[in-house]
Amino acid sequence: MPCKGGYRKNIEASKQHYEREKIERESAPRKHWVWLVNQVHKSETGFAGLSRENQRFFAACLVEGEVYNGGFDQYFYNSSADYFPYAIEGLTEMGAVESCRLLIRAKELYFGSGPVPATQASRADYLRATAAQEEERSNKAEEIDRLFWKDPDGFQVRAAKYAELHALYSGF
Repeated sequence: MPCKGGYRKNIEASKQHYEREKIERESAPRKHWVWLVNQVHKSETGFAGLSRENQRFFAACLVEGEVYNGGFDQYFYNSSADYFPYAIEGLTEMGAVESCRLLIRAKELYFGSGPVPATQASRADYLRATAAQEEERSNKAEEIDRLFWKDPDGFQVRAAKYAELHALYSGF
């Protein structure tokens, strides 16, 4: 008696969900992202082998993904921040002015007026050395995280327009 228990409705909803997932997996934006990740992490040329536009797109998308997943704390502790200068350039080119401003504000909170240390290990060393500031930094970072999570620039739309403008999805 699947219908009496409401199972038919759940089965149909599940089918629709998996169909949407399949369409998304086969989309040009998704294929482009998978290609970018493979180029950066599995090719001989890595990040340096990407076009300028792909570098900026990749770096800006890393900011969005990391911050939505675990805040700026996660972004700066992970390898994603290795591409910080490119993220600034990408967000600027995309017109994501407020997101860029928040990224810079977070950078200043974590690293002051100096540059972001270039590697994950050097950032971790710096942050460990400044652990006395951790509680204050954490409280302020949460505020910046919340502002970023409000998506003040409509990042996904801007990123898609940037990708289209530079034909980044071409061939996918």
